[in-house]
Amino acid sequence: MMLCMDFNGKQVLIAGIAKERKKFKVISSLELPVSDLPLFFGEQIKNMFGRVDEIRVSASLEGTFHKIFIVPDLKKTMMSSAVGTEVIKALGNEYQFKEKDLGQIPGPGNKVNRKMMTGGIKRSALEELYGTFANSRTKPSLYTTYPAAVQALLEKLEVLSDKPLAFIQVDPPACRIIVFKGAEIRLTRELTMTAASEEAENSALAKDIYRTLLFYNDSYPEERAERLMFAGSSATPEIEQNLRQKTGADIVKFDPEGTFEFSEQAARVHPACLGLALLDIDRLDFGFVPFSVQEKRKVQRMLILCSSATFAVLFLFLVAISRFTFDLGDLKAFQGGVKGEIKMKEDRLREMPLEFVSQSIEASQPPWSEILLELAAVIPPGVALETFTLKDAKKVWRGEVGGVADGTDEINSLLKVEETQNNFLKSPLFDGVKLTERELRGEQVQFKIIYQLNI
Repeated sequence: MMLCMDFNGKQVLIAGIAKERKKFKVISSLELPVSDLPLFFGEQIKNMFGRVDEIRVSASLEGTFHKIFIVPDLKKTMMSSAVGTEVIKALGNEYQFKEKDLGQIPGPGNKVNRKMMTGGIKRSALEELYGTFANSRTKPSLYTTYPAAVQALLEKLEVLSDKPLAFIQVDPPACRIIVFKGAEIRLTRELTMTAASEEAENSALAKDIYRTLLFYNDSYPEERAERLMFAGSSATPEIEQNLRQKTGADIVKFDPEGTFEFSEQAARVHPACLGLALLDIDRLDFGFVPFSVQEKRKVQRMLILCSSATFAVLFLFLVAISRFTFDLGDLKAFQGGVKGEIKMKEDRLREMPLEFVSQSIEASQPPWSEILLELAAVIPPGVALETFTLKDAKKVWRGEVGGVADGTDEINSLLKVEETQNNFLKSPLFDGVKLTERELRGEQVQFKIIYQLNI
């Protein structure tokens, strides 16, 4: 049994969904105040859903964001750093976020940019969600955003296309509006619902929805939302008709029954819960893990590694004892053989000409003057090296350089790092060049590059 939970303000929408082969069946559904969750994870969950094997969670819309950024067409890791900088500029440093590449778009001149779909959850909201399951035996395997869960459902229903679609879920205590265009999540808004806003044709809720759609249409005048889809317990025909007349948009029917089977106990359809059940965790772009959980996993991995190392040392110690507990006479014979071999090698070394020894020593060293001259040529202005290492690895000289790129801003610093890497790649002296580390530190970028000498 999979338990899918959608946090909607102070309410949590819950659906128990079973997967049989490729079919999904909603066993039961309900709504609870978030404050009642500790009681729910007692006997009530067993009575309603039986054994729960997995929990999936979508966060409240007010604690999340989805935003599109246009950044230069850089390498993947450099684009991630550029997107991170843009997120912090636009939204601050309180979000845990991820990005999805939506492809290339033409830029000014001959430049090519990338359209990046970015989604995130407030760190505090994510930790608070994690805390609500502290007393649950089964911890959530997935935290994501409400729009990402709904998008998975609409993709399964095959209603997403290049024509924008406004999905409107009218479920007290909030009305949630998401505008999709293909893989893009273009607009998200949450409207607080009151008793007065649930009235029919002239309700304040319908006016707020209409104003939200006008805002979207003004932002994308050439790609207006010409399709509306309504879901939720309070999505009345009067509101649908009111908005269809005002916007001139077509109404797309919300019908998940072709994908899901609903039992008699499934009194309500919760779209985000259905989408959560459809998500492939391994391929999800906007799946989040609280930092506290990440730290616990690091500690667990460290303990496992230390335990494995301890057992390995003990095993080797026992093997060593067993191997060297042979007869004393055999040990003396072995020692005599070793001493004889050492003496033979010493005699041979004395017979070797001094010139041959010096040539051997000289041949074992790398060409330092050539290396230093080439380093001076490949390091561009604005880049300073801090470390330089070189070691012999099975007749191949391998090394690493580390340094700091200082541009006028973050993007220029990232570009200087890329220029440095390209210079190493073009150099005839360096081979196997790879950028292993890159970290933004203010306007500077610290980096490390590994290489081997082509000699």
